[in-house]
Amino acid sequence: MAGKHGTGVTTAAGGLGERVRAARKELGLSQAQLAGEELTKGFISQLESGLVRPSIRSLQLIAGRLGKPLDYFLGDESLAGGKRFAFHKLAAEAAAERRDWDQVRAHVAPGLDHAPDGRDRAALLHLVGRAEIAARAFERTFDLVTEGLSLTEAATDPELVANLLSLRGHAYGELGQLVACTEAYEAALDVVEKYEVVDTRLRSRILISLGTVYRRLGRTSKAIAAYEPALAMASRSSELLLAARGFMGIAVTHYDSGELDSAIGYYRRALDLFQRISDIDFELSTLQSIATIQFENGEFDKARSSAERAMTRALEVGNAHWAGVAEVVLARIVLREGRAQDALRMAKHAAAILEELGDKIQQADAVGATAAAYEAMGLVKDADAAYRASIGLYTGAGDAADRSGMAAEYARVLRARGEIDKAFEMLEMARAGSSGR
Repeated sequence: MAGKHGTGVTTAAGGLGERVRAARKELGLSQAQLAGEELTKGFISQLESGLVRPSIRSLQLIAGRLGKPLDYFLGDESLAGGKRFAFHKLAAEAAAERRDWDQVRAHVAPGLDHAPDGRDRAALLHLVGRAEIAARAFERTFDLVTEGLSLTEAATDPELVANLLSLRGHAYGELGQLVACTEAYEAALDVVEKYEVVDTRLRSRILISLGTVYRRLGRTSKAIAAYEPALAMASRSSELLLAARGFMGIAVTHYDSGELDSAIGYYRRALDLFQRISDIDFELSTLQSIATIQFENGEFDKARSSAERAMTRALEVGNAHWAGVAEVVLARIVLREGRAQDALRMAKHAAAILEELGDKIQQADAVGATAAAYEAMGLVKDADAAYRASIGLYTGAGDAADRSGMAAEYARVLRARGEIDKAFEMLEMARAGSSGR
């Protein structure tokens, strides 16, 4: 029979070979051209003759060169469940690196059907958990993490456990539940340290996330203590992205401590690295932070330049979120110039965008800017409603630090009106937030 050979490959493999040969000839490629540098002409010849069965990686490479989906070549091939799992896990990991969350889900689902054991299933649950975070489906994320942790143990797979705990911390942070967020990241770091996980990228990522939540809780010294080793590890391992995030974390901490010049210096170093690696989200975040610091430092022309640069860059890449955030800074600048109507229009536009995108904290900032514009226009009732709405959004997001800042701003407005009792109430709220109560 033509279907069996000494290697034990069946007629199914011959069917695969025939499909490869037909697709190659359709494109007018030689066997050597199809092989390229990664494979050999002899391997392609044996494959087309049904003498060898390619690995998933090799078949994926061949399918890509022939412009066909992998399933076209698999047809009725009986791949072992382990190979199917390996393929889908690899594809899901690649999609996660690209942040293509639809593809992550598309490959995780069949991958789970073929997962050989609990550990492999947990690895896929971690990947789809990242997709759920991106979709802001936080309750679903918690369920996936809980299931994943039930399938593996820190003693046997510390890296996966640390990743799952870190994902839980990320979800809590997005919800503004900072105490729970801190506990999750600290647990992840404990696993990394106890079991001496050598993945410096994972360790740095956890430290940077932990530094950020410490900063949001007002624990400045602990924030810097977390950022600095993360930055050192990132620099040693040539991880420009992590180094940039480390600079950014230190910048924000200096800003919170009132050291504005140092903050701007670190932000500029972060921005330089982000631009070199084209990490758009963090590049835009850095630009916006620079603009905010410059505005609060009284450098209004520089603040406008930075905010406009952030807006332009955001629009270039179609990032509505950071365009909205930059618009809030510009609204504050325009208001200071006496253009209250323009400031109100810009702030309301930004607030609508940020509400649609689900960013409660930045939405609260935008609503606060509308309140300031209303106040400048003499629309006191509208201003009061907007200030209280802003404070309510910060409260709902669990962001005590920013709520304190908005309460302090509102207190100044009330005092200027002569509403001393209400101003005192806001000052008390501001003090409570700054003290962490």
